Amino acid sequence: MVSNPLHKQSAADQPDATGALLREKKRQNVALWEDFRAGSEAAFARIYREHARVLLTYGKKIAHTHRLAEDSLHDLFVELWERRQHLGTTDSIRLYLLKALKHKILRASARQNRLSLAGTPGEDYHFSFSFSFESELISSQLSAEQEERLKASVAGLSQNQREIIFLRFYSDLSYDQIAEVMDINYQSVKNLMFRAMRALREQMGVMILYTLGVAQTLL
Repeated sequence: MVSNPLHKQSAADQPDATGALLREKKRQNVALWEDFRAGSEAAFARIYREHARVLLTYGKKIAHTHRLAEDSLHDLFVELWERRQHLGTTDSIRLYLLKALKHKILRASARQNRLSLAGTPGEDYHFSFSFSFESELISSQLSAEQEERLKASVAGLSQNQREIIFLRFYSDLSYDQIAEVMDINYQSVKNLMFRAMRALREQMGVMILYTLGVAQTLL
């Protein structure tokens, strides 16, 4: 009997032994960030290696052009290094960088398009997302028909649902962290994820979600 994946939780949200692992991860993040703030080029290079790829992928999904995403990421790391002694502390470097990059891209987009940032952030960008078949593992486990159905199913989700799936599945953020990046409350994140996974399950079937690893990884 297959359990309902909508009731599963990731390690980031389970209040059990994984809590010790999360605390250790936070401790390592704090130490690495403090080394960087103290001027360690090795720490700065490690931060770039560990996060640049996810940041660029995320940036390309909210920026109007890939060039804007690339320029924003470059500028972000230049500014981080130049202002390192004035930066605050963090126990989640990826969360810190995702928020900073999103803010930078939205401000740049607003300037380019002469838009006001007074409105809701979600109105200033379109989040483009699919289970990007950059992953050969995903593509190899789907038939052509299933792949097209999955693309169509994800396209039918709301922008917020697509962004939440990306942040959960590709960026490994907890619901609390996703709420921070998207500037919405925790329960809204949970509700949007539940509805997104329910919609995908109805379209694709629960076994396909397990095959993709989505059920275990996202929920």
